[in-house]
Amino acid sequence: MSSNLNKAMDRFTTFSQEIEALTALRKSRRSAIKKYPSVSVVVSTLRADDLSNLLDQLLDQTLNTFDLILGLHTIELSQSHKKQIAALKRRGVNVIVEKFTSDKTLGMILTSLASQSHSDFIAKMDDDDYYGPEHLRDLVDAAIDTGADVVGKAMNYVYLEPLQLTVRRFAPHGTQAVELWSDWVCGGTILAKLSVAKAAGWFGDGNTAVDRYLLTNVTNNGGKIWRTFGAGYIYRRTFTFHTYVTNYSKYLQGANEQKVGIWDHPIFGGKR
Repeated sequence: MSSNLNKAMDRFTTFSQEIEALTALRKSRRSAIKKYPSVSVVVSTLRADDLSNLLDQLLDQTLNTFDLILGLHTIELSQSHKKQIAALKRRGVNVIVEKFTSDKTLGMILTSLASQSHSDFIAKMDDDDYYGPEHLRDLVDAAIDTGADVVGKAMNYVYLEPLQLTVRRFAPHGTQAVELWSDWVCGGTILAKLSVAKAAGWFGDGNTAVDRYLLTNVTNNGGKIWRTFGAGYIYRRTFTFHTYVTNYSKYLQGANEQKVGIWDHPIFGGKR
């Protein structure tokens, strides 16, 4: 059904048509699943406000059980964070918190966090993106259905924060194509078999391109990567010191649709 979905959808596919097709695919995948594998979510964060948002989104996840391995990069947990973590624990989520000093790189942190997992899969989530309640379960569904070593989402939805605008980018080719084998997925949506990620060297020890490090080494080792649908995940593009043209025009020019603010639909978790 996955390959048929890809062939049936193109740049003229409307949002409602996309959701209808994805709902059918989700139902088909879940009807064949008897038991879910174990998952550890790894998160590196240095932004207290973004951590608050992500913890709320993790609490809403429909995947029945998972662990959270959280890396605090030069920040401390606030009382509010501790209450959110307590709520996760009451929900049955095992939470491990590790602190890191400023001299540690992003790659070092993520590698350290991932290497502590004993789950079947690790899932990397970024503190500054937006995740709908079905995010983790959809990734695991796709991994079971396809047998892929790594699963991740397409970049179909981008929130341009300085413009307060969400753009929908959908096409049968490029980074917007869904339900196909690829060597690229959005870094904030990576779900990898633990053994495969370990053999790939986890996320390396650099401060940039940590997602590419893992994905490249997985494919170099003969692993297979499946890119599933992007609905339910919004990549957030924040302000940078580069020019407006460099950062935002490519998203605006390639957009099928635009919405003011965060895209409001239950698949993204509703209003934010």
